Amino acid sequence: MRLFPLFLFLLAVLAAMAACSGGGGADDDQAVDDDVDDDADDDQVDDDLDDEVDDDTDDDIDDDLDDDVDDDVDDDVDDDVDDDVDDDVDDDADDDVDDDIDDDLDDDVDDDTVAAPLYIYAVDPARGGASVDTPVTITGDGFAAGLVVAVGGTPALNVQVLSATTATAVFPAVDLTTCGFKTVYVTLGGQSDTLVDGFEYFFDEDPVVFVHGFLGGGGDFDTMVQRFRDLGYPDDYLEAIDFSDNAQSNVDSAEELPALVDAVLARTGRERVDMVAHSMGGLSSRYWIAQLGGGDKVRDYVSLSGTQHGNWEACLVWPFYESARELCPAYADEGQTDNDVQFILNGDPDELDVDETPFGVENGGALYYHAMWAGLDEVVIPSTSACLNQSFVDDCSDPINVEAPLTFHMQMLTSDFVWGNVRDWLRAHNVSKP
Repeated sequence: MRLFPLFLFLLAVLAAMAACSGGGGADDDQAVDDDVDDDADDDQVDDDLDDEVDDDTDDDIDDDLDDDVDDDVDDDVDDDVDDDVDDDVDDDADDDVDDDIDDDLDDDVDDDTVAAPLYIYAVDPARGGASVDTPVTITGDGFAAGLVVAVGGTPALNVQVLSATTATAVFPAVDLTTCGFKTVYVTLGGQSDTLVDGFEYFFDEDPVVFVHGFLGGGGDFDTMVQRFRDLGYPDDYLEAIDFSDNAQSNVDSAEELPALVDAVLARTGRERVDMVAHSMGGLSSRYWIAQLGGGDKVRDYVSLSGTQHGNWEACLVWPFYESARELCPAYADEGQTDNDVQFILNGDPDELDVDETPFGVENGGALYYHAMWAGLDEVVIPSTSACLNQSFVDDCSDPINVEAPLTFHMQMLTSDFVWGNVRDWLRAHNVSKP
């Protein structure tokens, strides 16, 4: 009985389900279509969403990849920069270390150089002429590059170190007034040593003999003698003759010269003198050179307004003095004057048939001739008589002849222009510069 009601309930349910299936078919199809469309739409949405998600994901992935690449690049760049900086720092450090090592080595070398004791033992030669540069060899110890040498406070020239014990140098010429012994100094780094009186500058000029003219005397040369003293010439090297007769024959005057010249050479130890002659002294001194053996005792001969070819003015006193008769007439030929002095020394006045400068360097001798004539000479007439090596009357073309312009006869002894030439001529040649 209890099963029957259950059976009825099941029938009712089946009936209801049948009713629903039969009466609502279209609706159900529509519903199904709608459901399908909805599903399609939902699928499209889902696809779109998936695409967007995928795009976003791809973008994120790309961004992440880019970021990773950038990070890697940045890291690489940073690493390279760091490496370069490190390398530079290392190089600088290495360079500093190398420099320090080099400096230490240099200091060690310098210390070794300075540590060697510096000494000077000798100079060879130990003396030299004051007027010339003197090459010397210096011996000592501790010599090295940079050695400085001085003599009497004057730096030596061309110092060359040949070894630790030998050096060469040139001691320069000095003023004649500073002749004498000098201390030689050597200096290297912080060290120095001296050789007291290690070198002597000796006076190397020739002694000078002055020869006066007609009616003159040794005092005529006082100004010039003093100028030589001021240059550094000792008094023993300056001698002005006073002839026993200042108007005597030129031959007689020439014969007085040998004794005086020999005395000067003996006291100075020289082999030659320089000779400066004025006016008629030019003729008498040249006669001694040419005829009486003076040619090998003179180095430089200077004639100032010399009456080398006579003097017309001497004719004014011709009757009173033999010397005047030797000078008058000017440019005399053979037999025209007493003693034929002019002809013996000059030959024919119209040609160069006699050597007017015997023993001269131009002919292989050792004697230098110089002749000056005064442009305003009022005593020697003509003034060109003073010139030497004349091929004809008034010929002053030879280079040994020099005019003193606007200068009178006695001014030749005091003129600055004349003095400058005389000084230079005599100092150009000496025992050190023959």
